[in-house]
Amino acid sequence: MGSDGRRTSERLYDEGRWRHDADRDPRHELGPLGWTVWRAFLRFGPPGGVGLLTDVGGGEGYFAALWPGAARRVVVDVVPAALAVARSRGLWAIAGDARALPFREGVADLVLCSDLLEHLPATDVPAALAALARVLKPGGVALVHTSVYGFYLRRWFKRAPGRSPLDADDLKDGHLNRFRPGELEALAAAVGLRLERRVYYKHFFQPLTALATRAAAGGNAGEGERKTATLRSPLGRAANAVRVALAQLDVLVFGWWLPGGAAVYKLVK
Repeated sequence: MGSDGRRTSERLYDEGRWRHDADRDPRHELGPLGWTVWRAFLRFGPPGGVGLLTDVGGGEGYFAALWPGAARRVVVDVVPAALAVARSRGLWAIAGDARALPFREGVADLVLCSDLLEHLPATDVPAALAALARVLKPGGVALVHTSVYGFYLRRWFKRAPGRSPLDADDLKDGHLNRFRPGELEALAAAVGLRLERRVYYKHFFQPLTALATRAAAGGNAGEGERKTATLRSPLGRAANAVRVALAQLDVLVFGWWLPGGAAVYKLVK
């Protein structure tokens, strides 16, 4: 990730949008989107234990910390404060560029890559995918979660100003791209990664359940405050449980055939 991407990541972290609580169980830090991705990762992951798990762009390491049966876990990110939280969770956490991962070739059994590729310039995505492929062992698995162009309500609720194909929240969150159906698969194939499974989500529930979060936390609360209230107040926990259930229903009904606003891919070397 270049210097612009690093500054964007650090700004979002400082605003509380990526910050969690290191003293809490990582499972308690996953909202409905995080649970949706996590459940897909578990379904798509290797059936047995893994030797080296590498979480690229893993921030505070909640996916790496939660992964069952990993002998060694390493988080790579560009935000020092997030890496400090990952270390407090007992993870090996290092600063590194997703386009040139600091590992030997063929050392990782499993690579996680969530909420990263959409923050890279489109021209950098092939290099990032090539880096994932390089560090994987033959037969290793890369689980990738990123934004895609599909049928999702948010694009209509939050249109971006001007003629940007992204929506307003994309621009606010520092997203630089989304992938068209088949695009990421083709880019992965070009670096030796074969698509084995894929699931879409973010079709309908996200704009509706975001309203429930604001109602539970108070409409004037900031994003970090809303998340804290959602996780810790009785009403907030109830609202979050409803959101998780709606997210899973969304995947169950639409995820296997209708492109939504995001997708999880299982790529095999």
